[in-house]
Amino acid sequence: MKFTAKQIAEILSGEIVGNAMVEVNSLAKIEDGKEGDLCFLANEKYTPHIYTTKASIIIINNSFKADKSISSTLIKVDDAYNSFRVHAYVTLLLLDHCQALPSFGLF
Repeated sequence: MKFTAKQIAEILSGEIVGNAMVEVNSLAKIEDGKEGDLCFLANEKYTPHIYTTKASIIIINNSFKADKSISSTLIKVDDAYNSFRVHAYVTLLLLDHCQALPSFGLF
């Protein structure tokens, strides 16, 4: 299943910096990100990877300040770690457990 940056930003109530129509279809660590991947940056020790990753979309904290240009589309949120978890959870539900959604009380 593919998601655009716009769709993800709407789910997470985030702000898009970059191409709102770029699509992702997989999750990855920021250091391993490639085209079509969604990653996140929450821990400062991984900051150097935001400048070299090939990931299509990166979820970042609102407080993040870039030192250089970033080629990926960014989605700014209050808490990048928890937002990534939310998106991963929603994706897993949609892809693998659609028939189980009623039992979670979501519909």
